[in-house]
Amino acid sequence: MDLNLLKTFDAVMKSKSVNEAAEILNITAPAVSHALNRLRDQYQDPLFIRQGRGIVPTNFAIELHSEIQEPLSFLLNGSKSRQDFEPSKSQRTFRISSHKDIDLMLVPALTRYKKEVAPHVVIQADIEHLNEVDRQDDLRRRKVDVIIATVPLSDHGYHNELILELEAVVVASKRHPTIQKALTFDEFMKAQHVTWRTQRQSTNVVDSIFMEGDLPMRHVSYSTGSLLTAMHLVSETDWLGACGKWHADTFAEKLGLNIFPLPFESKKVPIYMTWHQSQKRDKGHEWFRGTIKKIAQEIID
Repeated sequence: MDLNLLKTFDAVMKSKSVNEAAEILNITAPAVSHALNRLRDQYQDPLFIRQGRGIVPTNFAIELHSEIQEPLSFLLNGSKSRQDFEPSKSQRTFRISSHKDIDLMLVPALTRYKKEVAPHVVIQADIEHLNEVDRQDDLRRRKVDVIIATVPLSDHGYHNELILELEAVVVASKRHPTIQKALTFDEFMKAQHVTWRTQRQSTNVVDSIFMEGDLPMRHVSYSTGSLLTAMHLVSETDWLGACGKWHADTFAEKLGLNIFPLPFESKKVPIYMTWHQSQKRDKGHEWFRGTIKKIAQEIID
């Protein structure tokens, strides 16, 4: 199998256009069509079918692309992009393992930035890890490029960088019978709560940022790793919930919630970006890390 055939197939799959793939690869459209014809003969499948003015992949093409994408990206970009990386021309795939609540903040802005600066780069941001072993293994084996989480990796060989610190607030339904304009510590402690916990370590986030030792025991009606789940439950009950201020500012009006400061002194919720030290001098990886930090800083500002 000629590696260039798969490279051409990958470009057509990502662009859904023969002409655009030709432009990306700096070859002619007939050359792209010739490469696709050779692959059709090889696999005995049409690969792409015309639909309107464009083309759509067959089921076989989708399956084939899924199988070859990771090894092909490594073969094409593995050595070159470590020394020379041009965002506007690169077709490299970067993979983020994060959490849905963090994705809500970063992924839309990251997608818009990528579209403008690196239109052919692919960013996969839907990978989640629930335990430390899988997390570390996937970073070390380059199945993911960065981890973004509230808890850093402490083992040797991994680098952690603090990219965000989120202020925590309390939300309550606008229909709450007693809590409307202000929230005291006594009211906070007497209320029923939805707690927001980290998935991997099952740690309640508010307890982890309490400044004065351990937060006294609360009445917990529901515990979840999803901020949006917590906020929706709060909107439909008399429960209280803690969440990041960004999430509260973004969704409180839609959900019918009031926002209150935490009624006690607290630290901010840290967000770390973690990667394996073997990626330190990879120019493409360096660009990707810098892009994430840029987006995170814009969120803070």
